[in-house]
Parts: sequence; C-alpha cells; structure tokens
Amino acid sequence: MTRRDILLAAAQAQTSRKLLMPSDIPDEVGFRTMWYNPVPPIDITKWSLEIKGLVEKPQALKLAQLRALPQVQQNSRMKCVQCWSGRTTWGGFRFESLFDIVKPRKTARAIRLDCADKWYEYMSLDEMKNPHVLMVLDRAGKPLPDKNGAPLRLLDPSKYGYKSAKLITSITFVEEGKGSMACDIGPYYSPGGDILAGYDTPLDLIPEAAKPGWKLDPKSRRKIKGGEITEY
Repeated sequence: MTRRDILLAAAQAQTSRKLLMPSDIPDEVGFRTMWYNPVPPIDITKWSLEIKGLVEKPQALKLAQLRALPQVQQNSRMKCVQCWSGRTTWGGFRFESLFDIVKPRKTARAIRLDCADKWYEYMSLDEMKNPHVLMVLDRAGKPLPDKNGAPLRLLDPSKYGYKSAKLITSITFVEEGKGSMACDIGPYYSPGGDILAGYDTPLDLIPEAAKPGWKLDPKSRRKIKGGEITEY
C-alpha cells in the first residue's frame, strides 16, 4: 500500500466516524439508532427550518427562534415497527405555535416534512394538532442529541417511529398528504403509521438489552392494544 493509499484510507475512516450510523445497541433510554442514509450531524450554526408552501409568510427560522416559542415537556414512549420501544421525557413546542408566524392558507390541509438524510413524511394538520404531537428540541432535559435527529424532530407517540421524522430541514404546507416514504421501502409500513394491537419489547426496561450479543427473550415481550402506549 502506497503512502497515498494510507492517507486516503485514513481520510475515509475519519469521514465515516463523523457520519450518523445505524446501531442495534440501545442507548441509555432504550433507543436504537436508525437512518435512511448515513449523513453527518447537522451544523446548527448554519441550519434553519424552512417553512414554505401554502403559507402567507414563508420563513427560515433559526434554532434560537424555535426555542423562543412556548416550550413544553412530555414523557412519551416511542414505538418502532420492528417491535421495540423506548420511553423518555421530550421537550419542544406544539406545531400550532408556528401558525401565527407563517399564516397557513385555508387550502392547506397537510404538511410534508423533509429531512437531511433524504427521508420525508406527510402528516395532516389534524394529526399535527393532536395534543401529544410535539416538535422536539430536547430529550431527557438536554438538547436533542445528533443520534436522535438534532436539532429538530417530530414525535407522534400514537404512530410507529418512522412517522416521527428527524433531522428536519423543511416543512411544506400542502393541500393533501401522500402517506409516507416508508411505504416505498417494505411491507411492514402503512401510510398512516398507526400503532396496531400486538406485541412490544420495551428496551428501556431491559438493562441487558444494551449488552452486545443480547437476544430477545419472548418473556420480555408485552402485549399492547394499539395506539399510544401508556401502560408502561
């Protein structure tokens, strides 16, 4: 291997360490890290949330402006379609806090969320007005970590995690929603993403789940009735 090859390999290794990569090992609150495309963390000094489409006042809001909105906290469990979940305290703002700023037109009935990793989701405005839907800036009392979609992600605890878009870069108000990008990926996804009755494995309640090589014990599964998980 030549010196040039060694330097190139080192540069590539350095780049890969900076990417947000998937991980099957749960973090301290039971979340596994999943991404559509590995991408670098967003540079919050250069980031702004672009709000456009069917609005009277398109905006590009910086993080400080979003933190100046009325902030709320809620403790919610996020459920993955792959049969695991994690619970923590989330902080941020309600979506309707943006309405006075951007002035949605009467024809707007849904939004499209676009993300830095090329993921996108559609949500109806009625869904976004659900009192448990949150635009997340914080997790467990601290700024949202890069691995969880900083600086801004969506949380809808009544739907599978793929609907809770992260690394959000823009919100476009549209006349109607078009489901979910996830529907183009596999048969386990539905356009609405509503949590169905079945089973769940709460990784935050299984300390050994964070150990490499851990395998699911069927006894750790819990039956769920569908919708937001509030029993545990």
